Amino acid sequence: MVFLKSTRLKNIICIFSGIAIFILVVILFTPLAEQLCKALIIDEAPVSSEGIVILSGGVYKCGLPDFGTLVRLRKGLELYREEYADKIICLGGNMVEKTQKTFAQHMKDTLILNGVAADDILIQDETVNTYRDVAHLVKKFNGIFDFNQVLFVTSAYHTYRLKKILQKMGINARVISAEPYELTPRFWPERLLFFYYIIREYGAICYFKLKGYI
Repeated sequence: MVFLKSTRLKNIICIFSGIAIFILVVILFTPLAEQLCKALIIDEAPVSSEGIVILSGGVYKCGLPDFGTLVRLRKGLELYREEYADKIICLGGNMVEKTQKTFAQHMKDTLILNGVAADDILIQDETVNTYRDVAHLVKKFNGIFDFNQVLFVTSAYHTYRLKKILQKMGINARVISAEPYELTPRFWPERLLFFYYIIREYGAICYFKLKGYI
């Protein structure tokens, strides 16, 4: 009896191990992550606007924006230099303990290093959730900007959720995708990381739907 139970357990472990290996191979060596990402991308053509809103991704403990945030900043900077708008608003209220600055403040510092005048950069760093970020942004700058005439910049896989949030709030703004580097992983470990980002985003979409944010 003990032998049979042990054999059955080993068989179950082998089956689940085989399934896990198969799933991992599909994730690592097929374009599954890229296809899932493509379904989330909204990239509208920019037009002359009142401002450019750049959402934060993350910032390292040393105060350096992470790669995703730098890609967003690069796109916002590109739009600014092409004179689609003369004001940039950085969003991100998480505090970096070591520097005692928020994500938005570090984003502003990075833009200044890249030649943007400090007076042209505004920040909204009182909130930490995408929905609350946008809601407080509209409240804070009500009467200063017409947010139907503002460009919103975020990561490629984040554009769908952002667009749905704006629509829920009755804002008909254009959402601009930063460079979709997630579609061109350089090697398989990077594809695994992108898959994690994208699956987490699908989870966030479901959560926001349940909360009534989108």
